[in-house]
Amino acid sequence: MDSDSESSPWKYFPFELGECEDLENYEPGGFHPVHLGDVYDDRYRVVHKLGFGGFSTVWLARDALMNRWVSLKIVVARESPTYEASTVIASHPSITASRLFAVVDREFWFDGPNGQHLCLVYPVLGPDLSKLSKGIYTRIKPQFAREVSLSAARALAYMHLNGLCHGALRLTHEFNSYEEGDLLSLFGPPRTAPMRTYSGKPPGPHAPNYIVVPLDFSSSSANVLGREVCVMDFDQSFIATSPPTKRPGIPAKYLAPEVAIGQPLSPASDVWALGCAIFRIRSGDDLFFDYDTDCPADALRQIVKVVGELPEKWKQTKFDEEGFPVIQGEDGEVFWSLEETQPLDDRVKAIVDEPAGLFINGRGEAVDMDGEPEPAMFDDDAALRVPYPAALEGSRPKTETEPTVAPKNAH
Repeated sequence: MDSDSESSPWKYFPFELGECEDLENYEPGGFHPVHLGDVYDDRYRVVHKLGFGGFSTVWLARDALMNRWVSLKIVVARESPTYEASTVIASHPSITASRLFAVVDREFWFDGPNGQHLCLVYPVLGPDLSKLSKGIYTRIKPQFAREVSLSAARALAYMHLNGLCHGALRLTHEFNSYEEGDLLSLFGPPRTAPMRTYSGKPPGPHAPNYIVVPLDFSSSSANVLGREVCVMDFDQSFIATSPPTKRPGIPAKYLAPEVAIGQPLSPASDVWALGCAIFRIRSGDDLFFDYDTDCPADALRQIVKVVGELPEKWKQTKFDEEGFPVIQGEDGEVFWSLEETQPLDDRVKAIVDEPAGLFINGRGEAVDMDGEPEPAMFDDDAALRVPYPAALEGSRPKTETEPTVAPKNAH
């Protein structure tokens, strides 16, 4: 055993091809090790990876029984029993009866080297729409952003009218159906990198032999997203009159200020999260986020920076060393805010459109649709890619004067 493996607190080297699930959670009770080509429940063959979260990995699979594409959400073993119980809102009649929501087709359990896992079968959906706009590099067009935001507001209003709260709003798009060969020609084969241990030994049965890079919907030049926008993921949802008492599993950047100081979730906190998501969709940036915003106290500082000072009674809230509010009477530090400010009006005014005919092509050139290529506008590798295709222009029919790809800095 070398000195690196002896000194490292980690078992696995970081993934070398970008973001991925927490590799250290490939252990008993954690993620199930999935390999391309694996078959689950005697019918679902894994073809690609769609994404990951703190409690699950999500996979594109072919259903041999129904000859269709599905997504498999495989929950970590230790959370599977409680996760199943937390998805009860998804079966509420008002949710299952509406096309505004994507719900589970079926679910099943299976045993693996890390325990017993719950697997949820969904229709295949596109990526979280709040993640399609990426700062200056690629941004959803204004018309499509408006349509998406309106759909989100309608879905949330519908839930609230039926006495439900979402808790962690996630908006997505339906996925057009393709034959397997056509799908691979659009996106290329899955990219993988070996799972490497600090000890130099093979990963063993608790981890996969390799990690798969999630399918990149932006890499296709074709319209792979359908017209329907829907809300999904109801594991944080609840009946409005019975909010959860446990700490919410919501990213800090979407926490409403009253939730950040320890008050329960509510329809109002849903609306706050919706506003944050709309700003992200429209601008490509998060409204209340900095590079180290990962706890409620951090989120409050960003809120004060943009919106202004907290009410006096909230300023007395104490937070523990991890930045979470403490119960009254417990020890903690009183909240303190940043001196710098960036008013909301300034953030909105900073959203500037690029000329409609300008985009970055696959060679990293800034191209005027009516002129010759010019030097690339950005140095970052993320800019040197074909931008999102016409799918992100919304449901409007494309005109002959409209470019076939979205401008890099259009919103």
